[in-house]
Parts: sequence; structure tokens; C-alpha cells
Amino acid sequence: MKRYICPYCFLQLNANGQLVLIGDFPSDDKKGLVLLSDKLGDYTVHFSSNVNPEKGDKVHFSCPSCQKSLEYSKNKDLVRVVKIDEEGNEFSVVFSAIFGEHCTYKISEERTLTYGESAIKYQHPEWYLQE
Repeated sequence: MKRYICPYCFLQLNANGQLVLIGDFPSDDKKGLVLLSDKLGDYTVHFSSNVNPEKGDKVHFSCPSCQKSLEYSKNKDLVRVVKIDEEGNEFSVVFSAIFGEHCTYKISEERTLTYGESAIKYQHPEWYLQE
């Protein structure tokens, strides 16, 4: 079973095929739940009914347990969580915080896999090296 976890408190963030995060939407000055597909390359997303982001809005993601920001330290437009696959291998998963941008990176020491048509936008060696 694949698991996504918070890099700070290690809470499992996925359930029933969805990654569950808190989203802070500065354009609306609102917070709400964000449900993302836990399948890499699938950009299905659902929001709490109190938020309605528009394409291009930046969402500030945080852990629903410890509430720490999941903003990627090497690029403030990206979000980082940890994925543990069925064999127990650990990866960083980095994705865009900009609503409507489809880019995801699965990063290990050996290689980086990219998903989504916007992935080329953030491909810079200085940020995607393993932390």
C-alpha cells in the first residue's frame, strides 16, 4: 500500500485514493480542505464548498495534523510531501501550488520522474536535488 506522509509529523495524508491537505487561499482569504488524487499524474482535485479558486491562484498547503506549511524550501511555488511505496522505498513528491498547473515530480536519489504538461516550467537542477 502506498502512503503519503507529512515530512514533519509523519501523519499519513492519503485515504481512499485521496491526498487530504489544508489549503489557504489568499485570493479569497479562506481556508478549506483540498482532496487531490493520490495517483501521480492524475490532477483530479476537490475543494471544500467554501472555497472557489481560479486558474493561476496560488494555494498555500499545510498538513491537517501539525499544520506546518508544506511549501518546498527550494521553490515557493511548489509543495513537498513524502511517498512510501509498497516495497518501503521513500521518495519526495513535489507538485505545483498554482491552481491549474499540472506538474508533479517523484524524486529519489537515483532519478526524478516528471508528470504533467507544466513540468518543464520548474525543471532546474538546483531545486530538485534530494534534501
